[in-house]
Amino acid sequence: MSGDVPADRAAELRAHHRRMPVARHRSLALHWLAGWARPPRPAHGEPLPTIAPGQLGVTFGGHATALVRYADLDIAFDPMLGRWLGGIRRAQEPGLAPGDLDRVGLVLISHRHRDHLHLPTLALLPRSATIVVPPGGAHALSHLGFARVLELAVGGDLEFRGVQVTAAPMSHGEAAKARGLSYVVRGPGPSVYLCGDGAYFSGFASIGERFAPDVALLPIGGFAPASFRDRHMSPLDALYAFEDLRARLMVPIHHGAFALSYERLGEPARWLAQLVRERGLEAHVRILPVGGSEVLVPPRDVREPDETVAVAVAPVGPAAAPVALIEPAAPVALVDAPSASVEVAVEPTGPIAAPDAPLGALLDRLAAGIPEPSLGDAGDGVPAMFDSPDTREPTGPRDPIDALFH
Repeated sequence: MSGDVPADRAAELRAHHRRMPVARHRSLALHWLAGWARPPRPAHGEPLPTIAPGQLGVTFGGHATALVRYADLDIAFDPMLGRWLGGIRRAQEPGLAPGDLDRVGLVLISHRHRDHLHLPTLALLPRSATIVVPPGGAHALSHLGFARVLELAVGGDLEFRGVQVTAAPMSHGEAAKARGLSYVVRGPGPSVYLCGDGAYFSGFASIGERFAPDVALLPIGGFAPASFRDRHMSPLDALYAFEDLRARLMVPIHHGAFALSYERLGEPARWLAQLVRERGLEAHVRILPVGGSEVLVPPRDVREPDETVAVAVAPVGPAAAPVALIEPAAPVALVDAPSASVEVAVEPTGPIAAPDAPLGALLDRLAAGIPEPSLGDAGDGVPAMFDSPDTREPTGPRDPIDALFH
């Protein structure tokens, strides 16, 4: 969580996260070693649905990868189809095949970490595509021969085949490869906000005030231990961000593929599903399987950014009718917030109060004030994981991404 979050909201989130009902790895190093001999699970095999004029298709490709499609333009976001990330093996096969990217005309890259700017995957894309990267990223792609590589700064925009792309901020740290962008995409159909990584920060509210996108793709993995939330969102953080964005529908990404933090791989989606059930948010959140798609159509009426709305959602397959973004008579409330925004909680204490569930031994120790697992430097760029966090002190970066991919 970024330091610019209002104090009351930050305190609310900290209180809920103290009893985070999430299973965790005792040692990431041992988990990585075990994964070397374990083949990735298959992805959800589903053909890409046909997108008609006025519709928006969203396909979750696994990790932070998404394919966003209007009738006349396919947009790839943080495409990463690799099976390995350094020494970390992918746990589930990508949900997109290289052939699914043959029609991509625009590629949006959030930042320069290798799990988001993945050169081997970019090499599979049509060279006629336009690539958008944050400042400082173009040189990494110069050898691939794309027709156009653009660097956008926050506030910059691009008009491409009738689609408007605006670069927005994200909060993922100050290291050169971590600084990056989120994107607001407005085309001939529902608008979509794309955030590949990063912590909860005040920028979500500013983006919501200006754009109020119809759909928000938000990251939900990489949040344990608590210090990792300085650069990543938990499912609870993502729901707060979703509220701030004033979006109609949330699709979670950045989970389930690579073990880059201490929560078990299935926990982000499981916890989010639990929060959705407990708070009656089924109409607002669509958890897609890897390779799964959703087709969306515009709302019946164009809304102003400050109007409260809700979304009706049903599972969509290639032959199913598209989901209609509509405004029911009584909007669902998410959090104790001004009536001008989409609200996320039914209780004044915040969107999701942690349920009374038993905690694992490691979480019990954390609740008792014992330090979290630390990452040290093994000397070869790979972080060493300590199984006795109460007896070892951190000597290196606390985020595995820092040690592995810088």
